[in-house]
Amino acid sequence: MGFKKIFGRRAVIEALRSSQTQVEKIMLARGTHGAILREIQDLAETRGLVIEVQDRRRLEKLAGRVAHQGVIAMLKSREYADWNVMLDQAKAQPTGTLIVVADEIEDPRNLGAIARCAEGAGALGMVLTTHRSAEITEAASKASGGAVEHLPIVRVVNLVNTLREMKDAGIWVAGLESSAGQDIWKADLNRPLALVIGGEGKGLRRLTRESCDLLLRIPMQGKLNSLNAAVAAGIALFEIRRQQG
Repeated sequence: MGFKKIFGRRAVIEALRSSQTQVEKIMLARGTHGAILREIQDLAETRGLVIEVQDRRRLEKLAGRVAHQGVIAMLKSREYADWNVMLDQAKAQPTGTLIVVADEIEDPRNLGAIARCAEGAGALGMVLTTHRSAEITEAASKASGGAVEHLPIVRVVNLVNTLREMKDAGIWVAGLESSAGQDIWKADLNRPLALVIGGEGKGLRRLTRESCDLLLRIPMQGKLNSLNAAVAAGIALFEIRRQQG
């Protein structure tokens, strides 16, 4: 993936716990204390990692505008997952399959929050577009609370083709859209499913929308007619899981 640093206590702990993430060293701000920092030190020592104690200003320079909470993990480069491998895994477990698709989500914090929901719901993985999509950056990793260290994430050039491959594999494709005619609470979602989340402010692209088997809306009771993409994803994912049992 396109980042080599992870900031924040929870995100660093999840990186240390993950077998997918290759951590090179841990940097701690001088004078930081607390049980969670002791846990980070214990995990790092168990993995035989170097722990460097640095002046807090050094960490602030590395983190920029991202809140580091006194700890930074330095990583070896890690690649995105392979789509064909993810699709084969979906075919091997036809019941309960759940894949999250981000259709041009441009805000890395939103993307990270969606990844957190996806991992929490036990999704098989997450699909991103290469065009007009945020990557899994330091900000996305922090917003995910470390979820991106456990969730397989792939990037695809042609999302329509990818959705077609899902459908050919027996996976239904459901798109979230505020103007959809079908209420998510009334839809039959107890099937292998890919949930597509549209970009902030613009929703699903036309070809993406036309590739969906179902278009679903979350009914709103207040004056606003839509939710933040990550909030909507969280609501929909756990409704799908509820129905899938």
